[in-house]
Amino acid sequence: MVNIAIVGAGFIGKIHSDSYKQIDNANVVAVVDKVEKKGKELASANDAKYYAELDQCLDKEEIDNVDVCVPTFLHPEIVEKAARAKKNIFCEKPMALSLDDADKMIKVVEENNVKAIVGHVVRFWPEYIKAKEVIESGQLGKPLHGFCERLAVIPDWHQNNWGLNEKYSGGAAIDLHIHDLDYLQWVFGEPKFVKAQGVYNPEEMEKGGLVHVATNLEFKNGVSALAEGGWAFKGAFPFTMILRILCEKGTIEWVFRAGKNIEERAQGAKLTIYREDGAIDELDVDKTDAYLLECKYFIDCTENNKEIKKATFKDGRSALKLALAAVESSKENSVVKF
Repeated sequence: MVNIAIVGAGFIGKIHSDSYKQIDNANVVAVVDKVEKKGKELASANDAKYYAELDQCLDKEEIDNVDVCVPTFLHPEIVEKAARAKKNIFCEKPMALSLDDADKMIKVVEENNVKAIVGHVVRFWPEYIKAKEVIESGQLGKPLHGFCERLAVIPDWHQNNWGLNEKYSGGAAIDLHIHDLDYLQWVFGEPKFVKAQGVYNPEEMEKGGLVHVATNLEFKNGVSALAEGGWAFKGAFPFTMILRILCEKGTIEWVFRAGKNIEERAQGAKLTIYREDGAIDELDVDKTDAYLLECKYFIDCTENNKEIKKATFKDGRSALKLALAAVESSKENSVVKF
């Protein structure tokens, strides 16, 4: 049995909590949150103890894993405390707001010999995994161009709209757009350059946060790509994800709308291949929720002492580097080369 402390009782903390309830060998024993009401509610839902501070939790509870679900700017501090306490770490994405902080987090994890994963959930999303498998199989020939889209309204779970402040979230490029940048890099390898343009929060310009961004990429293997993402949409605009990969002998496409706050993700959508001979194939994929899959993977690795090979801290750093390059390119109207 793996004992878990969830740090952060907001939206993603609740999703992880729901996932752990479906894993036989996972046991949430503590919830940490400075907001007492939220923390106690999630603790009660897990029959767990509530703590206002992680230090108190680590002193009093037998913990194996610390699941970090607090706002991004707090990640480095929590990860360091957990690593020095010899606890395995699940850190939500993005892992940090700067490469310097990411490097420090990697170092403290390695020095204390604990396992660590970043919550880049797209790497566990069945449709994205299947698309990568099709590309790597060669059945459609060489990939030529990738397109990813991730569109949303301002998330309800950003308490007091902290996500709009670049100081706390990095803006939409770092918090949201990073998913697709990470995926494209996972599939196509190292980028050669990026060129991005974006829209800044018109109501709070002094905070500098990007709310929408489109990033052109060229990879060292010759594949080009475009990723678009942001949370500048209004009203009940549904959370939208699109994946489209143009290959020599066909096209892979997935178009998915998951409700305002991604709450309808269970309904699914078909991953389709359009082949050059006119055939249209709708692929069968795993129906398991991606958040459950990533939590299962981490629990299995920590309980059975397996090496973390997917969504590692180094993967998280690479994704952050690419997202920061998109921000730099957008702000300076420049091409960022790697």
